[in-house]
Amino acid sequence: MDGNGPRGATPNTGSRARDHLANERTYLAWLRTGIAVAGLGVAIAKFAPHRGAHAVASGAILVFSGLLVSVYGTTRYRSVGRQLESGMFAAAQASTVVVVTVVTGLAMIAVLVLL
Repeated sequence: MDGNGPRGATPNTGSRARDHLANERTYLAWLRTGIAVAGLGVAIAKFAPHRGAHAVASGAILVFSGLLVSVYGTTRYRSVGRQLESGMFAAAQASTVVVVTVVTGLAMIAVLVLL
């Protein structure tokens, strides 16, 4: 930080209401994705035929992945909200890529466990 806001931040000169609403829409998209992934995990654990412990393990991995997506979305929403209030905004650096890569990797592991 250089005293002017987060590193790589630029002044936010747009409409505050529009920016906050866009932040909220993005947050809701992260939450929908997290809930969908967790719901898929519950469905697999409950309804995968003849898989037993493998289905439960796969479902648990997906539920954890869904929770991870939801936690990241909440953290990012709050961070962006603070930035918008301060009049500065810095785009996500690597955090989004890391979270998506981890969740994708966990989903692939869940599929392998289920097979």
